[in-house]
Amino acid sequence: MSDQPKMKLGVVRVAVAGAITAAVFFALCWLGALLPIGPASHMYLNLFTSEPGASVTALFQGICWSIAFGLIAGGLFALVYNALSSLDSK
Repeated sequence: MSDQPKMKLGVVRVAVAGAITAAVFFALCWLGALLPIGPASHMYLNLFTSEPGASVTALFQGICWSIAFGLIAGGLFALVYNALSSLDSK
């Protein structure tokens, strides 16, 4: 048995980390759309923008929506993780 206190995730920190991660991932996919490496990056871009994939407008719009999505997803993840802390072994 462990006497260590249960660790809770900081909701804001995880939300911001999710936002940054999503924005960087979108930018990487946008760069991938500039190269003919396959449709996967184009499909991800289409989640966050309806602009042509290789346009600067798509990059800006997609990063903005990725940040919003990352904030929501990261915050929800931390809230659910913290809510499930009672499942840890005692």
